Amino acid sequence: MICFGINPIAELLRSALVPEQLYVEHGKHENPRIAHLLRVAEQRGIPVEGVHDLSRLCQHDAHQGLAAELPEPVEPLPAPGELGPRVAILDGLQDPHNFGAALRVCDVFGFHDVVFHKGNSSGLTPVAIKSSAGAAFHLRICHDNLNHAVRRLQGEGYGIYVLDAAGPASIYDCPIPERLALVIGAEDKGVRHAILRLADLTVHIPMRGHVDSLNVSCALSAALSEISRRSPLPAVSDGGAAAPAQLSREA
Repeated sequence: MICFGINPIAELLRSALVPEQLYVEHGKHENPRIAHLLRVAEQRGIPVEGVHDLSRLCQHDAHQGLAAELPEPVEPLPAPGELGPRVAILDGLQDPHNFGAALRVCDVFGFHDVVFHKGNSSGLTPVAIKSSAGAAFHLRICHDNLNHAVRRLQGEGYGIYVLDAAGPASIYDCPIPERLALVIGAEDKGVRHAILRLADLTVHIPMRGHVDSLNVSCALSAALSEISRRSPLPAVSDGGAAAPAQLSREA
């Protein structure tokens, strides 16, 4: 996979993933942030290649002069017991910008395991990675049939909550199980009925304004923020190979 953009590449180099190659567009070496990232790549033994037309390589113009080739970052749903206590399930998010924004929210609020179904989702595309601002590289992103995934998670003791505007329970009042998998669907279709039937609880976000809906990432932010407030998890330290002193967000 080719991913691109300064922030995503910076987060890639902070993560445990090791890119196979970095590409820099000719004339961009003097950009201070790019120059810094190239030095970090050199320190880690990651090969760097200069190219004349990065847009052609990336099949996109929003590369900001920097791209990376990396192994497939999506994996099958792992064996029981390997997932953390908070799982996000993305059902049918077709827009890669929405998918990426949702990943960014998951990382912020500690839902570091994300499950989606390849057949009805944009999946982890280069555009989704860029929209996540590189947060995708700090998550375990798994693909599976969602009916199967939900049944497996229930069998492992996870409470399955679905976020839906018609849900009977308020996210502010519902109990928060020790192990929780939260399902959110696309803006137009929501969560599929097959998943709704399997859910332990369907919850809504109380709204008091004139607009009665939120986009996917905003709704997910509100829900995960409330879950994290009421049932906080320990903060996750930076597990990347590059130390923060070497690679800061301000660099």
